[in-house]
Amino acid sequence: MKKLFFLTFLFLLICPSVLAVEVSAPHAILIDIDSGKILFEESAYEATYPASTTKILTAILALENCDLDEEVSASYEAINSVYADGTTASIQEGETHTVRDLLSTMLIHSSNDAAYILAEHVGGSTSSFVAMMNSRAKELGAKNTYFVNPNGLPNTSHKCSAYDMSLFARYAMKNFPEFREIVKTVHYTLPITEEYTKLYLNENPDATSVLRYLTTTTNHLINPKRENFYYEYATGIKTGYTDAAANCIVASAEKEGVELIVVIFGASGWQNLRNDCVNLFEYGFSILKSETLVNAGSVVQTIEISNGTDDTKNLNIVAQDDIIATFGTSDFIEAFSPSIVISGDLKAPISSGQIIGTITYDIYNSSYSSNLLAGNDVTPKVTIAEVATNIVSFTIKAILWICVTIVVLFILLVLLRAYIITKNQKKRRRKRALYNTRFR
Repeated sequence: MKKLFFLTFLFLLICPSVLAVEVSAPHAILIDIDSGKILFEESAYEATYPASTTKILTAILALENCDLDEEVSASYEAINSVYADGTTASIQEGETHTVRDLLSTMLIHSSNDAAYILAEHVGGSTSSFVAMMNSRAKELGAKNTYFVNPNGLPNTSHKCSAYDMSLFARYAMKNFPEFREIVKTVHYTLPITEEYTKLYLNENPDATSVLRYLTTTTNHLINPKRENFYYEYATGIKTGYTDAAANCIVASAEKEGVELIVVIFGASGWQNLRNDCVNLFEYGFSILKSETLVNAGSVVQTIEISNGTDDTKNLNIVAQDDIIATFGTSDFIEAFSPSIVISGDLKAPISSGQIIGTITYDIYNSSYSSNLLAGNDVTPKVTIAEVATNIVSFTIKAILWICVTIVVLFILLVLLRAYIITKNQKKRRRKRALYNTRFR
């Protein structure tokens, strides 16, 4: 039965065209964030222009190599590397911002100057950083990616496949909570610095206060004010556009515990981009469901510890974490049974909270696991042999203690006697000396 479920679900994954889902863009992919399964693909392995979705990998390298509160100063080269018509945050030479601020303006507003500033900071130079990007892309499983800059500005050699970009996005979403938080943010404004203040007052000599404009996300799917494009389940991530790349997006959405990523490259206009994303998301939500297999703290098994006392020998084994997995909507969860591994031969004493094993579910080539903990204390019972051993041990210790006490008392008596003898001898010498003095 389980094999039948697997084959049915696998068939749906491999042959999505049997269900009603279509996209207008030339390149598209839909994956499950939880397992990484591909649910739909259209020319997803063909290298093409990714535009500013490139910044996802730039963000990954910054997050892997920097502290978010690190301060970074903008160099002349970084802020002048952006094409005249490229999106910027108007960062000035010498201006200092934290890595968190630069990531935010780069991912939310798609600021190209922030990408170059981060690249120089992480790699030492833009060229070194690009080498890091290409190396990291391969490590993450990319097969058709070659980057020449950190932000996706037009270059005929700068290419990536939709499949490769889905790998980068899934990795970032699964490993960096800060990334998740940034890419779902709708509005952001960089802090005002001394350098920016000088520029602003030079350009606005009559100003009574300094303003830095509020930027809005380029991802209309997460912006409720963009009613024609907004999608209520969208949670991120990054858009891109150049004339050569057309409209691109890496989008994420969550519904009833199921999380999906869609990558669309080469769409014609935002309406088509939005329609492709929503069609794929709705398709994914229609064939997947999220189920909690084990709740943290729930009793997975109860076993008897042979050397435990009668009132503590029954050990409750509990899960340390929730185990949540994604299934096909037609799956019977009961068909999947866990593998429980207990660490060695358990003997008392055992303390509550002690790690004693693991529980693992293998579902469609993905593993979901949690540590298993002792749910209660187990106290060892005392055997006759142990009682006898304790008695013998106590007796030996008592005899040794008595012997040591006798020896110590004997030594004290010897010392006391020597002291008394010495004291008496001194008295006699004094008397003799006094007698001699009187009758000399």
